[in-house]
Amino acid sequence: MVPAHSHHSDPPTQPSRVDGRRASRLLCVGAALTVAVAGCADEPVTPEAVAPPLRTNFPAATAGGACVYFDYDTIEKAIGVRFGISAASQSGQTTTCVVQPQEGELPDLALTISKTSADADIFKDEVVPDKGATAVKGLGLAAYSTPVAATKTSGPGLEVCWLTKDKRLMSLRFTSLLDSPPPPNSLAPQMVGLAKQVESAKPPKKS
Repeated sequence: MVPAHSHHSDPPTQPSRVDGRRASRLLCVGAALTVAVAGCADEPVTPEAVAPPLRTNFPAATAGGACVYFDYDTIEKAIGVRFGISAASQSGQTTTCVVQPQEGELPDLALTISKTSADADIFKDEVVPDKGATAVKGLGLAAYSTPVAATKTSGPGLEVCWLTKDKRLMSLRFTSLLDSPPPPNSLAPQMVGLAKQVESAKPPKKS
């Protein structure tokens, strides 16, 4: 899934504009999700435990962490949005990747992965939101999609979260531009399709 090179990437001399604080915030969201599931976290998440995000405008996988499951071409083909900069961060058993366009901070797409000992029943009882979630079939052991409300600094979005057969808690969250309308209904199946590709991706072997 991860290409050896990308002709869309900017030269290494161009500085990245990924907001490291945003990447860290998304990492904490994933960590909190893990802690909410009984037996998911081996250690508590503290501010000191969150590693500074590594930012790169090389191919997404260059950032490491969860970014090794991403590449810009695959994302664009799946959801129709082109990204060009990635940022990865990790805390404990949770790793996160955020990808953004070459220009501006939004829209963005975040992938969060956590190891877990939860089963499908715990996932449904403890992770699936009480309101707004739609069950997703054919993705992992259990999965759902849910709309994400807009904030003062970002537009509305959509999240797909699922429990894999090899005991990973994975989440894909798309956030749109500020003041954008809610994502079209077509985004949910597109995100599910991307989630399936992410889950089945084989990260590059470490040299």
